[in-house]
Order: sequence, then structure tokens, then C-alpha cells
Amino acid sequence: MEGITVEAARSKLLDLVAQLPPRETENIPLEDALGRVLSTELTAKTSIPPFRKAPYDGYAIVHSEGQSQFTVIATIGAGEKYEGKVLQGEAVRIMTGAPVPDDCDTIVMQERCRLCSDDGIPLQHSQVRDVMEPMGYDILVNGVIEKGENIIPEGEECAEGDILMDGGVLLDAGRVSVAAGLGHRQLPVYKEPKVVVLTSGREVVPLSETLQGAQIYNSNLYMLEGLLKEQGVTGFKAHHVSDDPDKLDEEIETVRQLAADADLIISTGGVSVGLFDSMPAIYEALGAEKLYDRIFMRPGAASYGGVIRRENGGLTFCLGLSGNPTAAYNCYHLLVLPVLRSLQGRRDIMLPVVMLKLGSGIHKKNPFDRYVQGAITCESGEAVFMPNRVFTSSALLGLAHANGMAKLEQGQHNYEEGDLVAVSLLKAHE
Repeated sequence: MEGITVEAARSKLLDLVAQLPPRETENIPLEDALGRVLSTELTAKTSIPPFRKAPYDGYAIVHSEGQSQFTVIATIGAGEKYEGKVLQGEAVRIMTGAPVPDDCDTIVMQERCRLCSDDGIPLQHSQVRDVMEPMGYDILVNGVIEKGENIIPEGEECAEGDILMDGGVLLDAGRVSVAAGLGHRQLPVYKEPKVVVLTSGREVVPLSETLQGAQIYNSNLYMLEGLLKEQGVTGFKAHHVSDDPDKLDEEIETVRQLAADADLIISTGGVSVGLFDSMPAIYEALGAEKLYDRIFMRPGAASYGGVIRRENGGLTFCLGLSGNPTAAYNCYHLLVLPVLRSLQGRRDIMLPVVMLKLGSGIHKKNPFDRYVQGAITCESGEAVFMPNRVFTSSALLGLAHANGMAKLEQGQHNYEEGDLVAVSLLKAHE
């Protein structure tokens, strides 16, 4: 099979995802909703705020043209409501967030008020007790009082029944907070896709072992697990595949059992044409229909895409990435992430892309589109993309600070400092 572009590979995969029936949903407690995907629109169960309230500490009054002196009759704080009458010439001391008494139409900020006792002795606010009873002091307001000032109206943010979130959004801390503020104790979410992570390579060993000879630690496992968790996927299975030809049948059976009901298999390593590259054989033995086995890109040309059609009508997507960390990281964001987000039911399946100036030049032959990781930084108030110094597919250390990935167009070999490039935003970074 000949190679295809990143865009063509992604299109093949997403076209198949689109053929799947809608994902199953479930209701979960709000405290478990962080990182899950909302399945239906979320509406306001009440107006926000549900009552008129004070934006500042001050005094609630009935406005009267020209009047500037008022007798304080009560004090209320947030969570309290004054049920009594308020007449012209009277005031209720009110704290930030407290509901405005029904009779009042204006709030005067505390900073504009001078206090005095019934017999005219000046007072400080610190001398006044905050209790709901007659205060026995007056306020004198400096300046003109505008009727209706300093009152947050009921329903300023939303009215009851308003749609506040669409289905298909990731529930982050801000959205969970909004749901809590609206009184939602449970939320409808899509069920998590079932994911299997496979790593391979005889040179790859777990962190529990001491490196011997030409061995390396299994950093790809931790990379993929971390990337999945960042997307809210926590219930995945992981396995390291032996590339020993004598163990191929055993590995096929192990993967078959792990992936029996999986929606997505992600593997790293073993997808090229080397003697010990066994992943395509494993996918073929599982019945995968190959979609591509080479992509016109650098790094990451050695990639595999396939799909297993399960007996129940479901699909298992098989996405084999390079065993080289930089290549695997790029291909994950370009191909795996859109498929994963689609399987999650998310609307925003693609990473946002912005045009940024290069912080340093890049001079590299680009027979295919090249994807370069780097750090988005701020220089003199302007965002700049600073590419990693090492471009090879096996590079690892650049992942520690990469929050962007620039696309260098096929055939363009010289990019100078200050040139504009399209940069995918991988993540927020300190």
C-alpha cells in the first residue's frame, strides 16, 4: 500500500467514526464529572442570580430626589433576606451578595457614606454592629445619588431554561463549577471509550528494571497514559508486546483478549519494515482492515491505521505509531486525538491552530510536510514559536517543554526567524 497524507489518513478514520451509532450515555454524580464529556445540553434550573443582589458593601435605599441623609434600620449579609418595610429616608446596611430588600431601588456604596449617631456624633463603620435590628445611626451620602445604581438585576447572567452548555463539551473545572452553581447534582455524560495501549520492542524495559547494554526505559507508555488522562480517559488497559517471532502467536492471543471490546488500540513501535516489527502482523491476525501503513510526513512516516469490524457491529480502531518518542507524540496529536475525541462524543476534535512568528530559523529538507515541536513563548508582548533544537524522530527531551507543533510545508526548505508558521496548540504550559 502506498503512503497517504496526514489529511487523507485522518479523513479515512473519521469517516468510519461517523458511521458508528451514537455513543451510550450515563448519569454520574457531579463530583465524578471532571474530564468527562457532556452528552446533552445543560439548561439553567433557575435564573442567575435568582434575586436582585448587591455588588458591593453599602446601603440599600428608596431613592428620593435630592435626599442625602438616611436612617439605618437594619443590616443584612449574604444569605439573609430583609422581610420588613423600607420607607423613604430609611436605609438597610447591605453586604456584597446579599439580596436587595423588596422596597429598595438603589444601593449607595459604603465609601460614599459618612456615619453619625442620632445626636450628630461622627462614627466609623467599624463601630457599627452587624445585626438585624434598628441601628440608631444615620448616613450622609456624598454626591448625587442615581436611581437604580449598584443593583445586580435578577437573571443578569441567564434566565431559567437558558441553554448554558452544549452537548459534546469536555467538563473542565469551570464547567463543573457552573453546573454546581445551577444545582445539578448529576450530569449526563457519554460513556468512556475503551482503550488499549500497546508498547513494543525488546530494547524497551519497565522502570522497575536496571538498564543493561542497549536497553531504554518505556517512556512511550507513560507518554500515552498521560495523554489519555489529559483527555479524561482513565479506564484503559496497557500491555508490552514482545517482538520475539517465537512468541508472536502468544502475543496475538493476549492482544485479542485485551481488545475484545475495545474501541481503540494505540500502539507504539513495531510498525516499520524491520525484522522484529510485529504490530502489523498482530493487527492482521485480529482481522484488521488496513487503511494505511505509511504517511507522507516527517517524523512519523512509519505509521499504521486499521479497523476491526466486531461481530456486534462496533469498530475497533487500530492506530500504530512509531516507537520514536517525537514521532509518536506528533502522530498522536495529528491522528489519534481526533479519533479519540470523536469516540468520546466531543465537538472539538481538532487542536486549535494559530499563525506565529518563528523565534529562530529552521533549515531542513522537507520532502514531505514536517511537524516540529517547540515552545510558544512571549517576547516583548508578542507570542513566538521557538522550535526544538533537535528534530530527529527519536528525540525525547524536547517533550518536557513542547506546547506547540509547527507545520512546515512540503518542499519549503528554509524558514527564517520571524517567518509565520501554522502552530497547533498542544497544551497550556507554564
